[in-house]
Amino acid sequence: MKKKFIIATILSLFLIAPLLNSCSNEPTSLSFPKSKLPVILFQGYKIPQFPTARGQLNYAKSGFANPEEKKAALQILFKIFPKAKLQCGNAALYLAYINLGYDYRFANRQDYMNAIAAYHDVIINFKAHPEILVKAYWYLGWIHCDLLKEKKLGIPYFWHIVRTWPDIRMGISSPVPWVSLVYPSTIKGDQPAKNSTNKQWAGIALLEIIRHASGKTEMFNAFDILWKNYRNTVPTGLAIKLLLCDERYAQKALPYIEQYLALNVANKYLAREIKENAKEY
Repeated sequence: MKKKFIIATILSLFLIAPLLNSCSNEPTSLSFPKSKLPVILFQGYKIPQFPTARGQLNYAKSGFANPEEKKAALQILFKIFPKAKLQCGNAALYLAYINLGYDYRFANRQDYMNAIAAYHDVIINFKAHPEILVKAYWYLGWIHCDLLKEKKLGIPYFWHIVRTWPDIRMGISSPVPWVSLVYPSTIKGDQPAKNSTNKQWAGIALLEIIRHASGKTEMFNAFDILWKNYRNTVPTGLAIKLLLCDERYAQKALPYIEQYLALNVANKYLAREIKENAKEY
């Protein structure tokens, strides 16, 4: 059963589609043709200057063959739009993530430490902007728990999100690692009755606590908060599925299955997996 629990946790990484970019309200296309924009020479690169901070950030978020040029495109926001704190904060989040390289799976310990230091700088520099802070805390928890396997160091970051920002909704765009906390790609004809489900960071942080908790007390405490405050969410369904995959924790999830499925939040694949795992009990 323990092996099945681990397999189910891994499968949850790919169950649903990437979070933030799909949740962001920011347009991904550029509002003005590059050829008609003034160009600034910055750090050895010719970077078009957009009339708005949002346009400048969207350009910086686009694809670059040279990672150093992308860094310059992000860093120039601080020079051109120093008062646009939300966009500058988002750029700082991107710059912190870039420390992990093209693919975080090939990063080394020094890369992790550089990213951690950069996210702590984000926390210091954007104290007045919880939309930025919640993301920085999220990545710190992820790096410690999933990459460095330092769960005792990582879980407190997730708890901080739960206790400090219980109602902040996901929506600010930033690079997304392929972690478990993603939302389902709804297939046409397979949409739940409540298509607009809640997507709070705190609910997702609670799922990560359940994934990484070392004992029942913390795991069940996180589940109780998740059920009480965020039951109408996909993470609650994933939490139920994970608990069902281990006989040590299954009895905690069983009483909530019928109520959760009645909410019609889970897509048919998650609902089916919950039902199949429950059959064993």
